Amino acid sequence: MAPQNLNQVFVINNPDMFSTTTFSNTAATTNATRLGAWDVYNATPTNVVSALFTSGVPNFKSIQFTQTMLSGNCIATPIIDLKDIVRINYREYTSAVPNVQKAVIDAGGSAAAATSGSDPIMMRIAIRTAPTNYEYFANPASSYGDLSGGGYTFPLIGNFSAGRMIFNIEIPETVHSPGGTYSETALITALFNNFSGTTANKTLQAIFAATDSGTSGLELVARHYGVTFDVTLTQNSTAQGTVSMSMVAPTAASNYILAVADEKKQRERYGNFNRMYFPMDFPTFAQPTYKYDIIDIAYKHSHPASTGIARAAELNTLRIYAGASSTALSYAGASTGTELATVFGYTGGTDSEQLF
Repeated sequence: MAPQNLNQVFVINNPDMFSTTTFSNTAATTNATRLGAWDVYNATPTNVVSALFTSGVPNFKSIQFTQTMLSGNCIATPIIDLKDIVRINYREYTSAVPNVQKAVIDAGGSAAAATSGSDPIMMRIAIRTAPTNYEYFANPASSYGDLSGGGYTFPLIGNFSAGRMIFNIEIPETVHSPGGTYSETALITALFNNFSGTTANKTLQAIFAATDSGTSGLELVARHYGVTFDVTLTQNSTAQGTVSMSMVAPTAASNYILAVADEKKQRERYGNFNRMYFPMDFPTFAQPTYKYDIIDIAYKHSHPASTGIARAAELNTLRIYAGASSTALSYAGASTGTELATVFGYTGGTDSEQLF
């Protein structure tokens, strides 16, 4: 196998830093992990609770980041020379939530009147991509993968070998134009009934959270992260109304789907299991209700003598998910997370990226 860069993922459920000098601390439970940032240049490792950099200048010679485990040794990065850190990116929970695709289908009031007895209106949905997040493969029946909070799992609808999956919904003129008079509200309600209630198409219901907004249109929001789709509305092959596409924040209670997927995916780096099965039990520390900030650290390495296993000119990375509970971290006058923010030079309020 060719060498790979060292991509590590830590999940920190207690964002205050260590104040002890005991290097290999253990976590009492999976929701009590802590982060260590150790100045290992001294004879006795010292936990760092002050800024790594001041105005871009390293405050220490070298650092080693650790995450506590339930027993045994902690998970640790290589010893990193601070001069080799090239980027620290800090994203608060609000910007770390994965967006999902939304469509608003506004049929408008100008659809052609039904006069011939065969003027149905057709809505066509093309599903272009299925969920690609690792957790949807590792645990496809997980209800928390539904970011709308509805508890639906993404249905098995094909392998997308043709690049898309097509669904057609036809509304006859007797429904959208009762008595020969076009009714936008009747059309939208008829479309909506395909996504909700006892008449719903169960596959479409599992893919989309729908809202009947009357003359403002039908709103469709993908329930699962990574799903993209197109929508058209036609009558006798003539486009009707407008379709507005956008990316929106879901109503999910947390960004757990990102944290648990990254945590499981990085296990392939540890070498204690193969890539088809998990023969050895390994604790998962990401918590379903927690709201995580995300810290990304990229650092250089020597080649061929290296702190990691990357090729020449590639960077090693560390991603840290940090959260305290189902309440997002707050830094102004907060009692938790302040040491974490201090270490990474983060003041709160806006995302931060430091390039060195």
